Amino acid sequence: MDEEREESGGSTSESLKKYLREISRLPRVTAEEERDLGRRIQKGDAQALRRLVEANLRFVVSYAKRYRGCGLSFLDLINEGNIGLIEAAKRYDASKNVKFITYAVWWVRQAIIHALSDQSGAFRLPQKQANLLYRIGKAQSSLLSKLRRTPSAEEIARQMDVTIEEVTNLLQVSDENISLSAIIDEEHEFHLSDKLEQGIIPSADFVLLRSSLKGLLRQALTELDEKEERVIRLRFGLDGADPKTLKEIGEMMNLSRERIRQIEAQAIEKLNRSQKCQQLRGYLN
Repeated sequence: MDEEREESGGSTSESLKKYLREISRLPRVTAEEERDLGRRIQKGDAQALRRLVEANLRFVVSYAKRYRGCGLSFLDLINEGNIGLIEAAKRYDASKNVKFITYAVWWVRQAIIHALSDQSGAFRLPQKQANLLYRIGKAQSSLLSKLRRTPSAEEIARQMDVTIEEVTNLLQVSDENISLSAIIDEEHEFHLSDKLEQGIIPSADFVLLRSSLKGLLRQALTELDEKEERVIRLRFGLDGADPKTLKEIGEMMNLSRERIRQIEAQAIEKLNRSQKCQQLRGYLN
């Protein structure tokens, strides 16, 4: 298995191999069994909780792959994701007619992102705000299950009995005018906003992820010289302004359109070789 080749080091590698072998033998559950387990869990059935969690451990392994190379070992990522999976199973309400894994993916993602943020020190809030952000995440998860769509800030505020301003301000707390249309990959094109909008990603989780990404992006840009960095920032609107065309950047820097294109290509090639950019891809894969 690819996962088994990811980890180096004797004991860690053997532990991962053993774990993957063990969970590969665990039976899955049908949709009807899933609903039955959910109902039993709500009544305090510990065996049902264990059964539902075990049936979805392979999903956590698959999901944790997205965050490899971001600062935690693959085994640590799996462990953190499993914590989120257990929390989701405890809270799962089968009567809402939402598939468990659809509900659980946010909890798995949140657990991993929190662990990565703690490890990197990329995201820090005063305790009062951090607690409110956590409550927002819980309210969003509850409303998502009830409404079967991403709730609005007004709906979250009403659920929490706080003002809309408190919700919107906190969700924007780490907004430092960095564009979400940055483009850095082997094909010279990914749209960060597109990646973050795929699937259901509650805003509290989005804030955590974006904060970590911004720190990595800043580090990646240090690989460039002054001219290359300026071209990339202007080209992709990384300072909050609209992205510029090659012609517009050329006029600003008194260079030809072709010269700007060359500088851009050189900068992107340099970023593609950068270890810091590899970490960025780990978040976005």
